[in-house]
Amino acid sequence: MDEFIFANVEEVLSRLAEDLRENYKSELLQSDRVASRKLYQSVRTQVVFGLNSWDVQMSLEDYWKYVENDTRPHWPPRDKILQWIQIKPVIPRPNARGKIPTPQQLSFLISRKIATFGTDGSHDLEKTVEGVLPWYMEELTQALQKDATAYIHNLMPWIQGSAK
Repeated sequence: MDEFIFANVEEVLSRLAEDLRENYKSELLQSDRVASRKLYQSVRTQVVFGLNSWDVQMSLEDYWKYVENDTRPHWPPRDKILQWIQIKPVIPRPNARGKIPTPQQLSFLISRKIATFGTDGSHDLEKTVEGVLPWYMEELTQALQKDATAYIHNLMPWIQGSAK
């Protein structure tokens, strides 16, 4: 028997993947996490159909996890902080004596704050999944029922034919 295509499930999962992608990009914009737009532009989704599962996969820049999740105190790479300062741009404020820090000094100050307190993640992906997935659960259940019924109807002539 030829491979059966679960067309209804495929169509719902494709729309789910598209909604996840667009809503995540919107969340990134709302939380102001698009300094270089590199993460924003890297968001890709696809539906992968395996033998025993269907997956909606999202690919992102490697550093997405630092934007998404809180981090414990750590010393970040100062060159990356300096790059972020220049891209964002971060406008330095004068200190108590009225001196404005150089970009290198500012990168040290930001790095020291991260080393002391860590960072707060945006949790944008988590919010996106929690917001989008419930809208699709009933529709996905109905699509699976339709496809399973069609699959069983396709099998019936084959099963009846072998019983003779």
